[in-house]
Amino acid sequence: MSMADSRWQRIATLCGLYAAQGLPWGFMTIALISYLTAKGVNETQAGELAAIVLVPWTFKLIWAPLIDTVTIRSMGRRRPWIIGAELMMAVTLLGLLLMGNLEGDLQFLGWMFFLHNCFASLQDVSTDALAVDILPRNEYGQVNGFMWGSKLVGKGIGAGLMAVVMSHWGIPAAVLVQFAFMLLIMLLPLLLLERSGEKRFPWSRGRASDEVKAPSVRNPMEVLRDMRYGFALTSMYIFAILGTIKTIGYGVTEIISKTLYTQKLGWSFVDVSLVSSYAVVPEFAGAIGAGFLADRFGRRRVMGVSMGASALLALLFGALPELWSTTWFTTLYLVLAPALWAVVGVSFLSFSMRITWTRSAATIFTTYMTLSNVGHVIGNWMAGPVREVFSFEHSFMVSGLMIIVPILLLPLVRPAQVDRARKLDEAMA
Repeated sequence: MSMADSRWQRIATLCGLYAAQGLPWGFMTIALISYLTAKGVNETQAGELAAIVLVPWTFKLIWAPLIDTVTIRSMGRRRPWIIGAELMMAVTLLGLLLMGNLEGDLQFLGWMFFLHNCFASLQDVSTDALAVDILPRNEYGQVNGFMWGSKLVGKGIGAGLMAVVMSHWGIPAAVLVQFAFMLLIMLLPLLLLERSGEKRFPWSRGRASDEVKAPSVRNPMEVLRDMRYGFALTSMYIFAILGTIKTIGYGVTEIISKTLYTQKLGWSFVDVSLVSSYAVVPEFAGAIGAGFLADRFGRRRVMGVSMGASALLALLFGALPELWSTTWFTTLYLVLAPALWAVVGVSFLSFSMRITWTRSAATIFTTYMTLSNVGHVIGNWMAGPVREVFSFEHSFMVSGLMIIVPILLLPLVRPAQVDRARKLDEAMA
C-alpha cells in the first residue's frame, strides 16, 4: 500500500505535514514573541525578530522550481524533499538547544529561527506539490479542508502548549517539545511511500514508479517553458490575477478593525486577543466544512458564495455603526470574519489544485499561493491610505466592495479549458 493507493495514508501524511507547518508559526510568531516581550524585550527588538522569522516564507517561489527540477524518483517525486526539509527543521531545533541562554542573543536567536523557517517553507512547497500529485480530483476539496484545519491545530499547539511549557520551564523546554513533535510527524513521510514499489530509504529495494513520467533531473529552462505554456491559458492567468486581488479587501479590514476596536470602541488588546482566539473554533469548522462543500457543490460556487458573504459582512458592519457599541455585534464580526475567510482560503486552495497542470505543477501551484500572500500584504499596506481618505464606516464598506471585484472574474476561470490542454499535452508526450 502507498499514499497513491490508500486514502487514509494520503490524508494522514498531508494533514500531519500541515500541522508541522503550523507548529513553528504559532510557536515563533505568537508564543515566543509574547514571552520575550513579557521578559522586557521592546517593540523594536520584537518586531525585528518577527520579521526575520517570516521572511523565509517569501522563498516559496525559489523552492518550487527547484523541487520540480531535481528529485530522487526511486524514492518518490516529492518524498525526498519532504524528508530532507523535516530533517533539517529538526536539526535547526537541536541547534537552538545547543545555544545555551536563548534569551541572551536575540539576533542569533532570530537567525536560527530564520534558518528553521527556510526549511519549513521548503516543506510547505513540497507538501503542496505532493498533494497535487497524489490526490484524486474528487478529494481536493475535502482533503484541502482537513489540511487547512490541521495547520490551525498545529498553530494552536505551537502558540498555546508552547506558551504553557515556556512559562514553567523556559524556552529550551518548549524547543525540546517541538523537536519531539517534529520527529513524530517525520515518521509519516519516512515510513509511507508515494507509490507502490518505490524505495522507502536510499538503501532499500525498489524503483521509480512507471506512473511518474518526469525525469530525476530536469533542465530549469523546461520548468520555465512549462510555466509559460501553462499561464498562456486564459483561465490560468485570470485565476492568477484573481488570486492576487482577492485578499486585498480582507487585508484592509484585518488592520483597521484592530485600530477601530482599541482606539475608538474602547476594547483592550486582551479583549480583542481573547475573542480572536475563540474565533479559531468556527475558523476550523469553516475550513473543514469548506472542503466538503467544495466537493459537493463545486469549488467555484463555494468560493464565490463565501467571498460574497465576506463582502456582505464588511458592508453591513460599515453600514451599521450604531451597533458598534453593542458587544454582541462587534464580537460577532470578529468571530465571523476569519471563519468566512477560512472557507474562501480552502476553496481557493482546492480550485488552485484543480487547474494546476504541466510537469511543473509545484511551481505553478506555489505561484498561486504566493500571489495570494502578496495580495494580503498589499491589503495590510493599503489600510493606512484607506483610513486617511475614509472614515471607519466607509473604510469597511470600501473593503467590502474590494472583495466583490474578484468574484466577477470567477466565471472566466474554466477548468474544462485546462482539461483540454492537459489531454493535448499528454497525447503529444
